[in-house]
Amino acid sequence: MNGLGVNGQYFHYKMSFTKVMILRLIFSKLEFNLQSMSKFCIQFLLFCIIVLTIGCSSSKEIVLQTIEPSPVHISQKIKRIGIVNRSILPQADEDETGLNGMVAAEELWLSEQGRNAALTGLFNELLKDNRFETIKILDSIPHEILHFEMGNDSISWASVENICNIYNVDAIFSMAFFDTETKVSIKKTSMMQPNLMRVKVKVPAQELTLETLIENGWKIYYPKSKEIIDEIVFNDQVISKGKGTNPIEAYKAIEGRKETLVEQSKATGSNYGQRLLPFENSVERSYYVRGTTNFEQAYTLVENGDWQGAAQLWEKELDNSNSKIAGRACYNMAVMHEINGDLTSAIDWATKSYKDHENKDALEYFLNIGHFKIKFWNNRFLDKYIN
Repeated sequence: MNGLGVNGQYFHYKMSFTKVMILRLIFSKLEFNLQSMSKFCIQFLLFCIIVLTIGCSSSKEIVLQTIEPSPVHISQKIKRIGIVNRSILPQADEDETGLNGMVAAEELWLSEQGRNAALTGLFNELLKDNRFETIKILDSIPHEILHFEMGNDSISWASVENICNIYNVDAIFSMAFFDTETKVSIKKTSMMQPNLMRVKVKVPAQELTLETLIENGWKIYYPKSKEIIDEIVFNDQVISKGKGTNPIEAYKAIEGRKETLVEQSKATGSNYGQRLLPFENSVERSYYVRGTTNFEQAYTLVENGDWQGAAQLWEKELDNSNSKIAGRACYNMAVMHEINGDLTSAIDWATKSYKDHENKDALEYFLNIGHFKIKFWNNRFLDKYIN
């Protein structure tokens, strides 16, 4: 892949080694001083080069919306989900006073409200997944079953099996921990404030900045295979600022901090639920537009969105006596099948293009999409033979 920029625009094109050498030869033979040329002449020259290289290109670039496998694979046998809060609430620090005491009290409030918001976010996200028959937030599990211990965020397999049997669920989604930490910083500044005459004047002030880190850990327990299916930690940060004549007044001037913290906490739960779902991703692919009349006509059809019509023309070149042309046709068939969501056929055509016709672009294409198929078949294997 090559690129050429003019006035901030970046053009992608493909050139063979021969074309690159021809352009280099042209520039080596041209003896002129660019500084003596007008800006218009330079831009015109570059434009001509772009037209030359793009016009000679044998392929075009397209952007596809592909569906990638979910980051977390859930067995098809898991139909009933129990959500557990395994996190431990922090202890209140009664020695803190003044500003530090106010921040500590707010963090204690956030620890409770944030946990509930995160659990709700996950619950709401799982409700959208039609694979599951039942979603429960198990908020009445006795502490002796969960075995709360500082420094240990895991649940024993004996407890997991016990919970699943009591509440009739197949797997446990556990909030392993939920922690917040706030960094307080103060700097001198100024602000406008009305005086006794109700006239706004500039007065010395202090700006308070609260940087709160939210750290939220999740685990999925599947007792049938005694497997922790997934384990991840989400980190998020909320920065709040306020001004006042003193730190306490600056703290009181901060608006919407609690609401923002709760919403961000809820988002961590929602984001975790989305790890169970496939997601869209934009990828760049190339396809051949030159070689025979059929390729040129197919290009026109693709530009109008008729990939099936283009495929019919490419099929006519699959047995072309020129192996290079046949390889290009196989490669284009691979791209067409990927667009239709058939990765297996796409990889088969790319393999044929490379193996039978030594098309190097097909090898690169195979490496780009091969891992999707590997993950897909790995999930199918887990469902059939393991889970």
